[in-house]
Amino acid sequence: MTRFPLRRAERAMPRDEALAVLDAAEFAIVSTVDDDGMPYGVPLSFVRRGDTLYFHATNEGGHKTVDFRRDDRVCATAVTGVRAFFEDGDFSTSFRSAITFGRVREVVEATEFKHALVDLCMKYVPEAKRSIGKAMEKEGPHTSVWAIDIEEISGKAHPGPRGDASGDGRTDAADDGGCAGTDAGRQTDPVAGAEPVAALGGEGA
Repeated sequence: MTRFPLRRAERAMPRDEALAVLDAAEFAIVSTVDDDGMPYGVPLSFVRRGDTLYFHATNEGGHKTVDFRRDDRVCATAVTGVRAFFEDGDFSTSFRSAITFGRVREVVEATEFKHALVDLCMKYVPEAKRSIGKAMEKEGPHTSVWAIDIEEISGKAHPGPRGDASGDGRTDAADDGGCAGTDAGRQTDPVAGAEPVAALGGEGA
């Protein structure tokens, strides 16, 4: 892969801040390449555990899983804190972004499969954790879990207008280190205190 230097080097973020962007993001665009060379990107709900991103899908397969099985190289991109503003006679946008490169694999080991789904539900619908077990029984057999093992990550940030504390593109989730049940600064056992979680309705693309 050809690597290009960041044009605005002062906007580069350290690794821990780039990981915090992933934890704060509601979704990521996961990009692959079709067999004819056409790029294909799909937005996915996801959660991070350590250096791995997890997401779910239907086990019936689809466009993205066909690409994954043919070529496991992927790129996942997430952005938070996007806000347009006008300052000094110019339009600009504040943001915090992270780009990862890695290899994607289907999760087949039972414990990893369960923990990934627990983490997903605890990120998006923690208030429903008492119903997780029943949902797992219903949807688990129809769900696949995929993992992206991060090999490279970079982050970039553009602050908001001067004097605006809310315009730096940060979010509460990024500031406190991420989501419950993930390895963003504090690793816990997501199964303890919560029933196993089911899929969130996986994308079929």
